[in-house]
Amino acid sequence: MLEKVLVVNDNELLLMIAKKMINMNHFAKETITATDGLEALEYFDDLLQNESDPSSSAPEFMFLDLHMPNMNGWEFLKIFTEKYSTHFPNLRVAILSASVEMDEILLLLKYPIVVDFVSTPICDEVLENIKNKYFLKEFQRAPAII
Repeated sequence: MLEKVLVVNDNELLLMIAKKMINMNHFAKETITATDGLEALEYFDDLLQNESDPSSSAPEFMFLDLHMPNMNGWEFLKIFTEKYSTHFPNLRVAILSASVEMDEILLLLKYPIVVDFVSTPICDEVLENIKNKYFLKEFQRAPAII
């Protein structure tokens, strides 16, 4: 079981479903949510300012919607990669989307923290696939491979 997962999505119903599924599947002890990329970056800023070891307090996995108001997933990925990735090297991201275009998939390849694409809403099968693909022995992180 992971310690923390962050779910970033502007749809409150999908956030509620994600939290419930993550809890029911014992995927993480704690699920944190944000309604857009800006709120997610504020969460990481707070960790940097208030934690003595921000990396150990950070989520290990994130589900990120690409299409949100205020700050979308693309903007989040760009800023996170430029300013935060060295502080949080263990974070892995699965993109949440009802549909992902081939040009978007190719664009996402430039972000090494992105390890998967997940169709919304998050379900049992999605969580089981992520466990099997990216985590070894009692949820220890395996190297991320796209």
